[in-house]
Amino acid sequence: MTDQTASTEDTKLYAGKFKSVEDLENGYKNSAAVYDENEQLKAKLEQAVRVPDAYQRPADINLDPNRIADLETRAKETGMTQAQYEKFLANEKARIERGQQGFENARKEVGEETLNILQDYVKNHYPASLADGVLKTLITNKEARAEALQHRSRLLGDQVPGVGQPAFVKYNQVTDEDVKKAYAAKDKNPHDMKARQRYINLIEQQAAQKSAS
Repeated sequence: MTDQTASTEDTKLYAGKFKSVEDLENGYKNSAAVYDENEQLKAKLEQAVRVPDAYQRPADINLDPNRIADLETRAKETGMTQAQYEKFLANEKARIERGQQGFENARKEVGEETLNILQDYVKNHYPASLADGVLKTLITNKEARAEALQHRSRLLGDQVPGVGQPAFVKYNQVTDEDVKKAYAAKDKNPHDMKARQRYINLIEQQAAQKSAS
């Protein structure tokens, strides 16, 4: 055997790259690991950008089923992924909670007495199917509330039904003292309809003044 032939055999490479079977096996293992990692990354990427056939609702999102169905439809139409859909739901939940908190704050600001007057007004002038929506508007919208109270005052006028005499003398500016005196008179004579109506009308006028200010 010549030196040239021995040199060729000594430098024989497996798979055109590895000098020994051990190197070949190690190379295969390394390449297999890289391949598996790449496949896993590809699968995760596909999952991240895929629009699911059915969205999974997070356990901490409790919304009306009809609203959920509407949100899912909108998510499908815009091609949202699962992650985007979950963020979409969280934003909607936060928006609703802000609205509910704002309504409760407005309700407290209106006060129970004025609220009772508004409920009576809505009950007497709007169908049941519209009552809740109208009442919420009157609670949260100062201008609408003032107009409603003024309208109610015009409808009632100055007369107590069935009495035929003025229920109260209108004031240009109703004060807390006026209301207290009217309340005391009503409380002293619970069967006096004129005293009761006078108190209600003063409360109404004062509420309208505050809403308009």
